[in-house]
Amino acid sequence: MTAPATPNSPFAALQPGAVQELGESPGQARAWHQWSAAEIDALTLAYAARRPLLVRGEPGTGKTQLARAAADALGWRLHAETIHPRFEPPELLARFDAVRRLADAQAGAAAEEKLKDLKRYWRPGVLWKAFGWESAQDFLADGERGIDPAAPAGHVVLIDEIDKADSDLPNSLLEVLAQRSFRVEPLPQPIGGPNAQPPLIVITTNEERELPAAFLRRCIVLTQQPDPGMSYRDWLVRRGAAHFAELPADPSTPSPPRAELIAAVILEQAADQLVSDRQQVSNLNLPPPGLAEYLDLLYALHELFPGQTGAQRQWLGRLSAYGYLKQGVVAGQSGVSQTRAPIDGLAEAPAENG
Repeated sequence: MTAPATPNSPFAALQPGAVQELGESPGQARAWHQWSAAEIDALTLAYAARRPLLVRGEPGTGKTQLARAAADALGWRLHAETIHPRFEPPELLARFDAVRRLADAQAGAAAEEKLKDLKRYWRPGVLWKAFGWESAQDFLADGERGIDPAAPAGHVVLIDEIDKADSDLPNSLLEVLAQRSFRVEPLPQPIGGPNAQPPLIVITTNEERELPAAFLRRCIVLTQQPDPGMSYRDWLVRRGAAHFAELPADPSTPSPPRAELIAAVILEQAADQLVSDRQQVSNLNLPPPGLAEYLDLLYALHELFPGQTGAQRQWLGRLSAYGYLKQGVVAGQSGVSQTRAPIDGLAEAPAENG
């Protein structure tokens, strides 16, 4: 069989199953991302086609982290915006700080000169930074000026949870995506243009609201889901192992493998409990727990009992219900109650170390 050709893509070097460490950055903790073949292929197509990548899937499947991992793999700068119900489409381009201007106006003559300088009140949005990095530098807030102003090799834009906004937001993106340029009030000239290097745009949705068909046609779409080649339980364990492959520690001290602190038996039993709870909840057509809840429990066990497998196992049984079962009291359904007994007698396990 002929080996598949290697595409002319910056993502070609990525391997399915590989774990990529994502270092700490302002507002983001150290994390790990395990690449899937679907993620690599979808990013390869989005990059080559110069289309945004829309990532669908239930919460906790790594949709948001994918943008961060892509930026890290490319060596590009990440610009992230999380959407909320009151978000206005122009905010992706720029924001006018009316509150700050009002405060200056109320200061009277002392702030008169400040009021004349409108640059003080405009703040670049994620698309302005990505399409017009140099012009955006003049409008950055004081707290952002400490960031290296040198032009990055490229830009990744994350528009997180676009389904929380109404249809005006995705529709307003269509023209920007088509023209690769736009205007903002404080600048006389447009930002971007047909010859400008486009950013890689990653958009996530939790499917709370249906997106316009015209918008979907302009996107490459990736549905994040467990590996179809393994059981959901084994997929959870594999993801847990990826996150706990290495223990963050002081750089001056040796860093023991995280797998020694979150033993395989804990990864497996936490997954077994989640699969059991997930089945019970799904049978009632309620939102089931998933990867996010699984990882939260593992991080808590590591924080509470680092390296103590016996204690982790005991407390797994005591704590899992509060992390996995969030739907409240369901009459006549003891299996989804937070007082349900843990599987395999986990709560009775001895609390020895190791």
